[in-house]
Amino acid sequence: MSLEALVRQQQAKLDKLSAIAVAQQTQINSLLTRPKSITDYIDEIPGRRIDTWLTGEVVFDATAEGTRGNPITIQVSQDGPFVMTHLPQLVWRPTAPTNATNYQRWRPVSTYPLPDQVVDTDIIDIMWELQDGGSQRNFQNAPRGPLVSRPDNAVPAPVPTLFGPNSAIQIFPTYLQLTWDGSTPPTQGTLHVDLIGYRIVNL
Repeated sequence: MSLEALVRQQQAKLDKLSAIAVAQQTQINSLLTRPKSITDYIDEIPGRRIDTWLTGEVVFDATAEGTRGNPITIQVSQDGPFVMTHLPQLVWRPTAPTNATNYQRWRPVSTYPLPDQVVDTDIIDIMWELQDGGSQRNFQNAPRGPLVSRPDNAVPAPVPTLFGPNSAIQIFPTYLQLTWDGSTPPTQGTLHVDLIGYRIVNL
C-alpha cells in the first residue's frame, strides 16, 4: 500500500473518531443543561440519610363533627431537611372515657370498605390538608380525601417532598362524620399522624 493510501486510511479513522467525540460531547451538554428532577435535586444535597418518622397528635371531641379541626404541627429539626417519601399515615384512637369499648385501640379514618377491614364500630371520616408553614406552601387546592398510608400499607408519594430545616409542617383535619357507635361510645379521640421519610444531616 502506498504512503498516500495509508494517510487517507488514517485520516478516515480520525474523522470517524472526531464524529464520535462530537456526538458524545453533544450528549454530555444535553445532560448538563436539562432541568433537574426533584429526586436529582434532593440527591445532590450533601449529608447522611437517616430513616425518620415525624409524628404528631391532636385531641378532638364530638363537637368537631362537620368542622375543620385544630392542626397537627410537626417541627423539622434544625440539623437538616426532612424528605417525605410516602403519604402520611393517619389513624385515631378513643381516649375518653376510659371505659369506652374501644378505648386506646387504633381506628381507621374512613368508613370506605377496605378489603380486609373488619373494624365496624367507632370510625371517623375525615378530609385533610398538608401545609408547609415555613414556606407558606399549600399542597392542595381543597381538602383531600382519605387517601393515606395505613399500618398495613405505606403508600409512596407521587414525588418525594422536601421540607427545609426548622419548617413547621401542619396537617389540618376536617371531621366529616364521627360514627361513635360502640356499646360504650367514646366522647373524645386523638388523631395521630406519621410522616414517613428520612432526614439529611451532616455528621
